[in-house]
Amino acid sequence: MNRIAFSCLLSLFLTSAVFAEPNFVIFVADDMAWDDCGAYGHPSIKTPNMDKLAREGMRFDRAYLTCSSCSPSRCSMLTGRYPHSTGAAELHLPLPATQTLFTTPLREQGYYTAAVGKWHLGNAVVPQFDLVKPGGGPGGEEHWVGVLQNRPKDKPFFMWLAATDPHRGYKPGAIDPPHTLADVRVPPIFPETSEVKKDLALYYDEIGRFDEYIGKVVDELDKQGVLDETFILVISDNGRPFPRCKTTVLEDGVKTPFIVRYPPLVQPGSVCSSLVSTIDIAPTVVELAGAKQLDSFQGKTFTQTLRYPETIRHLMVYSEHNWHDYRAFERSVCTERYRYVRNWIPELPLTPPADAVQSPTYDEMKRLKEAGKLTEAQLSLFKQPQPEEALYDVLNDPHCLNNLLEGDSVTEEIRQIHYQHRGMLTQWQSDTQDTFPGIDKLTPDGFDRVTGKRIPGVAAPHPSLKK
Repeated sequence: MNRIAFSCLLSLFLTSAVFAEPNFVIFVADDMAWDDCGAYGHPSIKTPNMDKLAREGMRFDRAYLTCSSCSPSRCSMLTGRYPHSTGAAELHLPLPATQTLFTTPLREQGYYTAAVGKWHLGNAVVPQFDLVKPGGGPGGEEHWVGVLQNRPKDKPFFMWLAATDPHRGYKPGAIDPPHTLADVRVPPIFPETSEVKKDLALYYDEIGRFDEYIGKVVDELDKQGVLDETFILVISDNGRPFPRCKTTVLEDGVKTPFIVRYPPLVQPGSVCSSLVSTIDIAPTVVELAGAKQLDSFQGKTFTQTLRYPETIRHLMVYSEHNWHDYRAFERSVCTERYRYVRNWIPELPLTPPADAVQSPTYDEMKRLKEAGKLTEAQLSLFKQPQPEEALYDVLNDPHCLNNLLEGDSVTEEIRQIHYQHRGMLTQWQSDTQDTFPGIDKLTPDGFDRVTGKRIPGVAAPHPSLKK
C-alpha cells in the first residue's frame, strides 16, 4: 500500500472514531502568559492540571491572539473575526447584535451553550447563549462545576468557562500553599528585585487557582462519564498584566498557551509547532460539531492539525492593538521566524495598561531607570519615540528586544524580509478593510500614563462595562 492510500485510510479511521457531536469546554484565563505554566517549561509554577491536559493531549507552541486586550480578544474568539471586523475593537466596547457568535450554529445543531464567569462582551449578544452566568468568587470560577452538573443531560454542550484569574489586583491567599520568591523566574524584560518577584509570585498564585478549577471541571466531566468525548481547550485572552506584555503586539503580549485534549483525534503528549491563531477556534469547533460554517468567519479550522501536528495551517498570523486605556494603533504579522510590527503613532510611549502602571513592577522599573540601573532591554519600555517599524527574529529573540531594522548594519537579506512582511501586513489590512483613521479620530487616553489614574472628564468607551 502506498503512502497516499495509507494516509487516506488512516484519515477515514480517525474520522469514524470521532464523536458525531462532541462536547466542548474552553477554559479562558485572564492575562496569563503562554509560558507561565509547567506544560510550557516553567520549572516551579503550580499548574498540575494544565500540565496533565498537555500530557494527555496536544500542546501548541506557536499559538497567537488577534489582540492582547481582554474584551476585543474574547469577541474575536467567539465570532471568529479580527477585532477591527467585529465592531468591538477597543476595550469595553460591547459586541454589536449584528455579530454572530459561533454558538449560534452550535445551538442550531442542538447544543446547549453556557458562558460562565467573566463575560465582557456586552448585552446585545447574550441571547446567543442559552445561559450566561457572570461572576463566581474572586477568580470567576466558582460556578463552573455547578453549571456543568445542572446542564440538560439530553443535549451535547458547549461551555465557555472564563476566569478573572490572573488579572490584577492581587491579594494574598489565592492558593494554599502560595508560591514563594524562590519559585519565581523573572523574564529579562523586568529587573530581578524582591519587589518584582513578590508581584510575580502573587500573579502565579492566581494562575494556580485557575488551574485548580480546571481540575475540578475535568474531574466532574470524568464523573459524568463524558471526559473522553469532550474537546477541552485551555487558552488566555492576552499576555501577563506587566510592562511590555499585555496590550503589546510583541511575543509577550499575543502569544498564548493553547492546550487541546480530545482523545478521538489527539495523540497524548503531542506537540504542534505550526502557527495557529485564536481566530481559528470558531471554525474548528463548528466543524467538529458538524454544524454549519458561518460566512463571517475569518479564521481557518485546525482540525487536521489535531490529527497530524506537522500540518501547516498558516504561513502567517496577525495581531492588532487598539485603545486599551490609551490611544493606540499598531498591527503585526508573525511568520515562522519573524515578527513585523508597524506603529502608526510612534511618538507615544509603550505605556502598559493602567493597572500595570500602578503595579510594584512598574514602580521598580521607574525607580531603577532614574538610578541608571536598568538594562538596555528593560529601558526599551521607556524609549521615545518608539520604532515606527520593527522586525524581530522570534526564534532567537523571543522577547522581541533586538529590532533588526535599527542600526547601520542592516543587510540586504533583512531588507527583503522587511519588505515581504510589510507587504503581508498591507495585504491583510486591505483584505479585512482595516485602515488607520488618523490620530485625531482615535479614542483619546482615558488614563494618565504616569499615574495610571483615570483622567477627569475623559471617559473610557462604555465605562459601565466592567472588566
